[in-house]
Amino acid sequence: MPSPRVDGVGGHPGFRRLWAGAVVSQFGSAVGMVALPVVAVVVLDVSAWRVSLLAGITALVTALVSFHVGRLVEYTPKRPVMIGGDLLRAVALASLPVAHALGTLTYTHLCVVAAVNAVCAVSFTGASQAHLRSLVSPAGLIDANSRLESTRWLSVSVGPALAGALIAALSAVGALIATSAGYLLGALAVRTIREPEPAPPTRHAAGPARREVRREELFAGLGFVWHHPTLRPILLGWVLFAGSSSMAAPLTAVFYMRDLGFSVFEYGLLMGVPSLGGLLGARLVPRLVRRLGVLRTLRWASLSRGPWYFLIPLAVPGPMGLLMCGLGFGLLLVFAAAANAAMVGYRQLETPDALMSRVATLWAFATTVSQPVFIVVGGVVASLMDARAALLAAAVVMALAGFLLPRGDRPVDTA
Repeated sequence: MPSPRVDGVGGHPGFRRLWAGAVVSQFGSAVGMVALPVVAVVVLDVSAWRVSLLAGITALVTALVSFHVGRLVEYTPKRPVMIGGDLLRAVALASLPVAHALGTLTYTHLCVVAAVNAVCAVSFTGASQAHLRSLVSPAGLIDANSRLESTRWLSVSVGPALAGALIAALSAVGALIATSAGYLLGALAVRTIREPEPAPPTRHAAGPARREVRREELFAGLGFVWHHPTLRPILLGWVLFAGSSSMAAPLTAVFYMRDLGFSVFEYGLLMGVPSLGGLLGARLVPRLVRRLGVLRTLRWASLSRGPWYFLIPLAVPGPMGLLMCGLGFGLLLVFAAAANAAMVGYRQLETPDALMSRVATLWAFATTVSQPVFIVVGGVVASLMDARAALLAAAVVMALAGFLLPRGDRPVDTA
């Protein structure tokens, strides 16, 4: 089979503006995830369980609204959704410093802002992925998603440090002002896209069976993916990997600092520096797809990511253990980012235009719903045994998830 065509999109003016908007959104989310809990603790002095609840609100709202948002976004022009989402996030975040200055800031206000941010994030994801499909050619989707995935990992690694710097320089409330201004710039970047946007799909006409039609529209993305011979195993494999990653995340702090005796500084290095591997892995995808094809790249990267994580539960105290953990986490992220970029590109190539937003938000729903289940399982295993055993179980699931991926014998037209 000839190698698929993969075009670079670095010089595409419309994509560069969309990319700029996505970068601001990604970094804004990373800063907000740090700043909101800091405001809750430092400014409002709320209890630990309320801080945890603040984080849980984002997951709960995402799970509740994903299908509905996907349906609404599907039948709406995508650029106004992205612009409106960034503007709404800017206003929501800016309301916190205003309330603080007036002496009326409350914990309920923080929760409302967290919920608004969650809805806007799901809307932006569904709209931007659908818009990307119409903005660049099929041959450009792989490179476009590679660039978007690389900056997402950059925001993951640099975003918390940036949040810390902003909080140190401006206070947590001041950091929210800067983040709000960033969302305004993101909306402006999307607003400057000059390429015409195609009309959204047309809704079914209203009638006596409108309730059934609405239900069909609501779950059309799920139905399409579930009956697709390759997207279904891709989704299931993604849920297993994302879930096991979430299962491991809260346990690593215990394992690194209590079991292995790493310092807080060493723990910070292990959480931040290896994330740059995600940037490298995402940028390798266009080259890999030209050589292997989209599905083979996805399967190869998915099979290669899990085994590296075994280095973490097998680590020993001291410098060698620090090296094992950093190497295991870093190489996991290299292949995970490559798999993610290939997965999104393939999904966009296979999904009809009329279902693009609903399929994109389906991924957000599946991830959000499954992660708490895995986290609870990890906590139970750690309680019955120890953190090392729970991390070993997570590594096993990560490795097995890759075997669900299709073998790559289904051709994809990127010409």
